[in-house]
Amino acid sequence: MKLPSWRRYTEFWYSGYAFQGAVVFGTGAILMPIVVNHAGDAAKAGTVIGFFYIGQLLAPLMGAITDRTGWHRPFYLSGYVLLAIGLALFPFTNLLWFWMALAFLQGLGSATSNTVAAMFIVEYKPKPEWDARVGWLQTFYGVGQAAGLGLAAVLQARPELGLIISAGLMAPAMLLGARGLPPSHAHHKPAKADFSRRLHRPPRTVYSILHRYEGTISENLKRLPQEWHSKFGIYIAGWFFVMLATWLIGALFPLLMKSAFNISYSMSSLYYAFGAVIGIFAYTPSGMLGKRFGDGWVVIVGTTMTAISVAGLASLAYIHSSLNHWLVPIVYILIPIAWSPLIVGGTDWAAQLATFEEGKALGAFNATTAIAAVIAAFAAGSVAHKFGYGMILVVATIASLLSLVFFTPLLFSAKKS
Repeated sequence: MKLPSWRRYTEFWYSGYAFQGAVVFGTGAILMPIVVNHAGDAAKAGTVIGFFYIGQLLAPLMGAITDRTGWHRPFYLSGYVLLAIGLALFPFTNLLWFWMALAFLQGLGSATSNTVAAMFIVEYKPKPEWDARVGWLQTFYGVGQAAGLGLAAVLQARPELGLIISAGLMAPAMLLGARGLPPSHAHHKPAKADFSRRLHRPPRTVYSILHRYEGTISENLKRLPQEWHSKFGIYIAGWFFVMLATWLIGALFPLLMKSAFNISYSMSSLYYAFGAVIGIFAYTPSGMLGKRFGDGWVVIVGTTMTAISVAGLASLAYIHSSLNHWLVPIVYILIPIAWSPLIVGGTDWAAQLATFEEGKALGAFNATTAIAAVIAAFAAGSVAHKFGYGMILVVATIASLLSLVFFTPLLFSAKKS
């Protein structure tokens, strides 16, 4: 975007939202599993992260409550408070149930702020400005995440202190995030929230910023049993497996890199940050490729990148050599980069293959992403505890290859049509 677009379509409160990105999928995502693993084991770490994702699944509910009460500003700022509480108390316990509760609280807090942030655009700004504003808001979040991963690389030596610092960051986040929020009198509820999906730059979250407008998870999943034999049903099955592979790697990422490859928490955080930064710049090319060659090919590209990455990592986990130190980061960064073509092509392909209302189809698509993340977190912890971290990579490889098995026939059937 050009500079005038930046000035016109951004608000000061976006800077506070970037702080949340730095903590939720930056420092928190890296440091929480480390803390749990130090005092427990991989199974406990996976369970705790799973409850964080479960908290994010309540985004539609928080949106509905905000709609009913009209308390947009209090709900938005409450997300920062919940994050601060969950992060600040986390280092002061070694009780699994308390860790689970605090992780759930953090997931709920991020889901609440993410949901209301989208409402501040769709319910307070003119419709022609929605796509540009949402794109910039998501870009702020993504940049914040990359910065948070860099900060995690510095704080990983003392993860408990890092979580306390992360909680403290929610204070300036609230101050910045509260400044310039739309006034209450500007509120106007739209009949339907339509977006140009290719313009979005969703951060690497379980629940993207737009899910609030596509129904609850239960509503979104009701139609799927009727669709298993349709092209859309086959596509959803493939999407589940590629998301499962992606989140199997992401759930316990720092522990996986340390155990399987002896890569320090600091360096693995920097590798993740590097890949995430590249991924930010891959959204626009992914949209352009979708327009020219079709969104199915974009999804295949993203899935193939994921499959190559996890298969390569699985091989390197069991074939030790002096080159692994150099090969692992090169192979790994394909995963965060692949998120861009997957999410850009994936949303549009889901809409094209839908055999029922587009909004509900995208709701099912998004719910599948969220459920895959929750299952991946619990599965990663269990598999690592029983069979070792290398086996997580083997399972992720199988899942990514299964996704290609589902996607490829859809691609060639579309070509014949």
